[in-house]
Amino acid sequence: MISQLRRELASKLEEILEISVGENDIFSSEFSDLSSTIAFKIGKEIGENPVTLAEKFRERIERANIELIERVESLNGYLNFFLNYELILTRLWNEILEKKENYGKGMRRKEKIILEHTSINPSGPVHVGRLRNSLIGDALSRILKFYGYEVETHYYVNDIGKQIAMITMAEIWNIKPDPEVVKSYKEYAEKNDFKVFFTYVSANRLYEKDEKFREEVDNLIKRAELGDRKALAMIKSVAKKCLDGQKKIYEILGINFDFYDFESNFIETNEVFNVIEKLKQTKFWRKADFGEGLDLSSFGIERASKLSVLLRKDGTTTYLARDIAYHLYKMKLGDLLLNVLGEDHKLEFQELKTILEKILNLEKKLEVVHFSFVNFQGLQMSTREGRIFPVDKLIDLAIEKAKAEIRKRGKGRESDAPLVGIGAIKYHLLKTSPMKPINFSWKAALNFEGDSAPYIQYAHARCCSILKKEFGEDSFLEKTLNFLSSCDPISASKLEENEKKLILQILRFPEVIENSAKEYKPNILANYLYDLSYIFNKFYYECPVLKSEKKIKCRRLFLVYTTKLILANGLYLLGIKALDVM
Repeated sequence: MISQLRRELASKLEEILEISVGENDIFSSEFSDLSSTIAFKIGKEIGENPVTLAEKFRERIERANIELIERVESLNGYLNFFLNYELILTRLWNEILEKKENYGKGMRRKEKIILEHTSINPSGPVHVGRLRNSLIGDALSRILKFYGYEVETHYYVNDIGKQIAMITMAEIWNIKPDPEVVKSYKEYAEKNDFKVFFTYVSANRLYEKDEKFREEVDNLIKRAELGDRKALAMIKSVAKKCLDGQKKIYEILGINFDFYDFESNFIETNEVFNVIEKLKQTKFWRKADFGEGLDLSSFGIERASKLSVLLRKDGTTTYLARDIAYHLYKMKLGDLLLNVLGEDHKLEFQELKTILEKILNLEKKLEVVHFSFVNFQGLQMSTREGRIFPVDKLIDLAIEKAKAEIRKRGKGRESDAPLVGIGAIKYHLLKTSPMKPINFSWKAALNFEGDSAPYIQYAHARCCSILKKEFGEDSFLEKTLNFLSSCDPISASKLEENEKKLILQILRFPEVIENSAKEYKPNILANYLYDLSYIFNKFYYECPVLKSEKKIKCRRLFLVYTTKLILANGLYLLGIKALDVM
């Protein structure tokens, strides 16, 4: 809604000043409700002092008597606008009472987005090194849907790779897990993903030192790729066993996928080999002693081997070859493909995108959200060596720490510790822009007084507490709406500064959703929710709600109700549960 006000003001200024004024020429400011540097822009074009020009503009704007603006000031070349809150509040009132929890929701869009995220190897439990991928992907799915897109989430299961073949062969050889590794994760030893992981550690060690085992693993992959159904079935069975264990963590985290796509399907249907045959006909195809593939150097992509290998010398295909086939499949499902990938996959994605767009000439959009990694207090992880920090353990620690914090505060319900703890993890990993690295800190994540999920959850609970005090525990939202309907029209009389700040922050919500969706950045929404919570808490301490005279009470209850709606919606879009008691 704030962007609508900027557009409206820009249009009025353009009409009054007879110059070109765009929405981007008007912005939020700490010195006023809205500001503009248009005098600097025009002054430079016509050679006039911006301070003098801003004053001339101010006089003309004042004479025009714009309904949206209560007053305008010029200061050092800036134009500072102060809004007509009677008008703004009435507009917001009408929109909230009409849309309720749909406030900020985008119009239905034609495009369908195929969003692939997480897609970790089925060789062990989900570990914290990949958790950021899942959280960004899940939040983007929710935000993009709220913005109006049809979104389909996909998880690509790498069930034909060397890791799975090693685990399968280790089971055939009856290789026993390393007891020390099992002991390190004994509390999770009965989960299928951990059982697979234990076998993988032993299998990897054997693969590195036993030539016969190595030969049999490589032969198993080759047999599976060349159509040996028994070999393929064994490999797929191991991958499915691990995936079943991994899914349990996604359930706990509240992350759902519409489809699990198995890499082996593109071998079974020959789609990988069909793609390779097509690419062989292009001028970019090359052969080498180690295999065959594409020379992408003319597109600025340089491999040390000079080739992006698609076919190994033993006739098996590479991950890139199968990934091309997978993306050709996804192209049939939607209008835009969006992948969430670690920054260590930048080159591989660039290869994939170049092949699809420049060589196969596909017109549908393929976009990516790269993310940097998270340092969990200096922990060095290696799945091959059996050193991992599983998300199972992270969640258990979060719940334990959240319980301790709730006890220390003497407020809230211990039964809500899972929601507080998991919410703390999610927000801590989402509040930072995807490409910035994160140093994970329990102290920061569970800080009830700082930039954290518990702080935002507490602001939501505070909203609920105010409304419950006025309208009772049962159906308090419905009763609040009934009361607000009787208050019409809303009054802006005796409006305090903290109320104005809260109103302006509420007005920003639709624009925040739009920016989060367009830029693929959940952190924009996360940061907004913290700011809203902070502004609301200032309002709470400075502006009495329930003891005010009726017109002011109506307005402040409306602001509490609206803040509660936005916080609940915003937390949901980040995959975090809003609490009504803390």
